[in-house]
Amino acid sequence: MLTDTLTEALQSVLLTPLQRWLTEHPLLGWLAGHPLWTLALVGLGLLLFAGLWSAIARLTEGFWLTLVRLPFQLGGWLFATTASLLVKSLLVKQWAKTAKPEPSPDRLGEILARLATLQSEQAELLAEMRQLLADRH
Repeated sequence: MLTDTLTEALQSVLLTPLQRWLTEHPLLGWLAGHPLWTLALVGLGLLLFAGLWSAIARLTEGFWLTLVRLPFQLGGWLFATTASLLVKSLLVKQWAKTAKPEPSPDRLGEILARLATLQSEQAELLAEMRQLLADRH
């Protein structure tokens, strides 16, 4: 008699909240009554979870690979930039050294004669242009 009372009290304490919860959630009650459907849905859930898990793993793998490659890419960029700046500065220095030859007096005379010729040609062309414009109007 004491055992029956104790068993009934224990059942009511443990089963009443579970029964109330199952009445509030009838889909779970239906799943409890259909174990094959429950097994299929659990399997589907596990497959979906495994797919999500592998997607997260691929994403983190890509992140870590990028993080590992970053110092090497930064070093390559710094090396290329430094090398190009050094090459440019050396070329500028070399060009500056070769660009200042001593002008010879003959060369200066040639340049002055050429400038005089160009100036006279320019004057002739301007006169011709003025004549053409005057004829137009």
